Amino acid sequence: MDLGTVMLLLAVGSFAFGLLLVALRTNGQMPREVPFWILAKFGQAVGSLLLYLRTLTPGPLTVLAHLTLVLGCAYEAWAVGILSGREVPRRLHLRTSAVVVGAILATAFLPPPFGQGVVFLIQAVFYLLPSVFLFRTRAQKTPLKVILGVCYLAAAAVLLAAGLVSLLLPSYALGEGAGTVGMAVPCTSFCLFLISGYILLMLAKERSDLLVAEMQKSLLESQTQFQRVVETAIEGILMFDEEFRITFANEKMASVLGYTPAELVGRPYKSLFPSAFKHVAEQQEARRRQGLDSVYECCLVGKDGQERWFLISAKAIVNEAGRFEGSFAMLSDITERKTMELALEETNRRLTELSNTDSLTGIANRRSFDKALEREYCRLERTRSKLSVILLDLDYFKAYNDRYGHVLGDQCLRQVGAVLARYVGRAVDLVARYGGEEFACILPDTDLRSSV
Repeated sequence: MDLGTVMLLLAVGSFAFGLLLVALRTNGQMPREVPFWILAKFGQAVGSLLLYLRTLTPGPLTVLAHLTLVLGCAYEAWAVGILSGREVPRRLHLRTSAVVVGAILATAFLPPPFGQGVVFLIQAVFYLLPSVFLFRTRAQKTPLKVILGVCYLAAAAVLLAAGLVSLLLPSYALGEGAGTVGMAVPCTSFCLFLISGYILLMLAKERSDLLVAEMQKSLLESQTQFQRVVETAIEGILMFDEEFRITFANEKMASVLGYTPAELVGRPYKSLFPSAFKHVAEQQEARRRQGLDSVYECCLVGKDGQERWFLISAKAIVNEAGRFEGSFAMLSDITERKTMELALEETNRRLTELSNTDSLTGIANRRSFDKALEREYCRLERTRSKLSVILLDLDYFKAYNDRYGHVLGDQCLRQVGAVLARYVGRAVDLVARYGGEEFACILPDTDLRSSV
């Protein structure tokens, strides 16, 4: 096999390997994309093809061939370094590429075989680097890595020998040793290509499998940790699908409602709402379908039929396209707090009612009368409507009270108050005990004739 055939086979093989890497990357079947790898193969292919097409006399075509071939070797070294678990800084490979370009261009000014010798030495360096990466790998050494490292080391030795012969024995390199040196390097490169291609693919798959295993382990640990956090959370947690059926309930949520988590899964969320709060469930479902989050208070019914109050923080779950896929809710049991709030509201209502009610007669007191009169007078100024106010007292009440006693006197006042409340019956009217035996009535939208 002559030199031209070897270079052509090397060029075709490198092109085919590069196209295979591109196809695997395009179809998403590449185990794990390795930077510089595709570029390295196409660089080696172009360099080998240019060397096959070059003339016997060194010229621009030869320099270009050496440049692309050596850059391909450099990028392959970086690719092997990455497969060995090392990182290649961007500045490093850019600076190295610039140095390589300068060195190869400088060989154009060197007479044969010195220029060729420099190229061989540079290639030897870039074949030595992968062997160093593989033998000093941070990851576990495997037989494939050892074999590939030995191959790169052997290729570096051949290129180093060829370079030294070209530089130290130029007459031999140009004379009787020209054929030996000329065939040794391409044949070594071809053999390395045949061996390294398969091994590098296996290493890439091995690296990908390792990364996938690490990701799966990390994901499993995260899931376990998340599950532990969720299960031990002091808050209730519910997850729903797009139809608002419960897909997950933690132990806290289930125990508060008297269920087991398995009993809650699959139940419609609306089934937990009392009939008086069904409209709240519908409103919240509509908001979630719109992708809106909310925080609200609501009652939920437990398995025993008992209603409990919850502070619910709900979040919609949408996909990348914005489509609603479900929701997530955290629920805090606020039953005790809500019971206290409702009791406080009822107490305040009663206090307000007592402060505005006459304790003896049960109708409004003087304070309530003053507030109502002020309010109605202000309205009268705005609307220019009618307002009647009746003030009355009981004649001879003191004599009645002195003769029959305070008990019967109080009973008399209660009867008068009840009669007034019964006959002044509109919702806007007000009957009040003004003080002692005096009473007052406020009649909005009533003129003098109608009030008599």
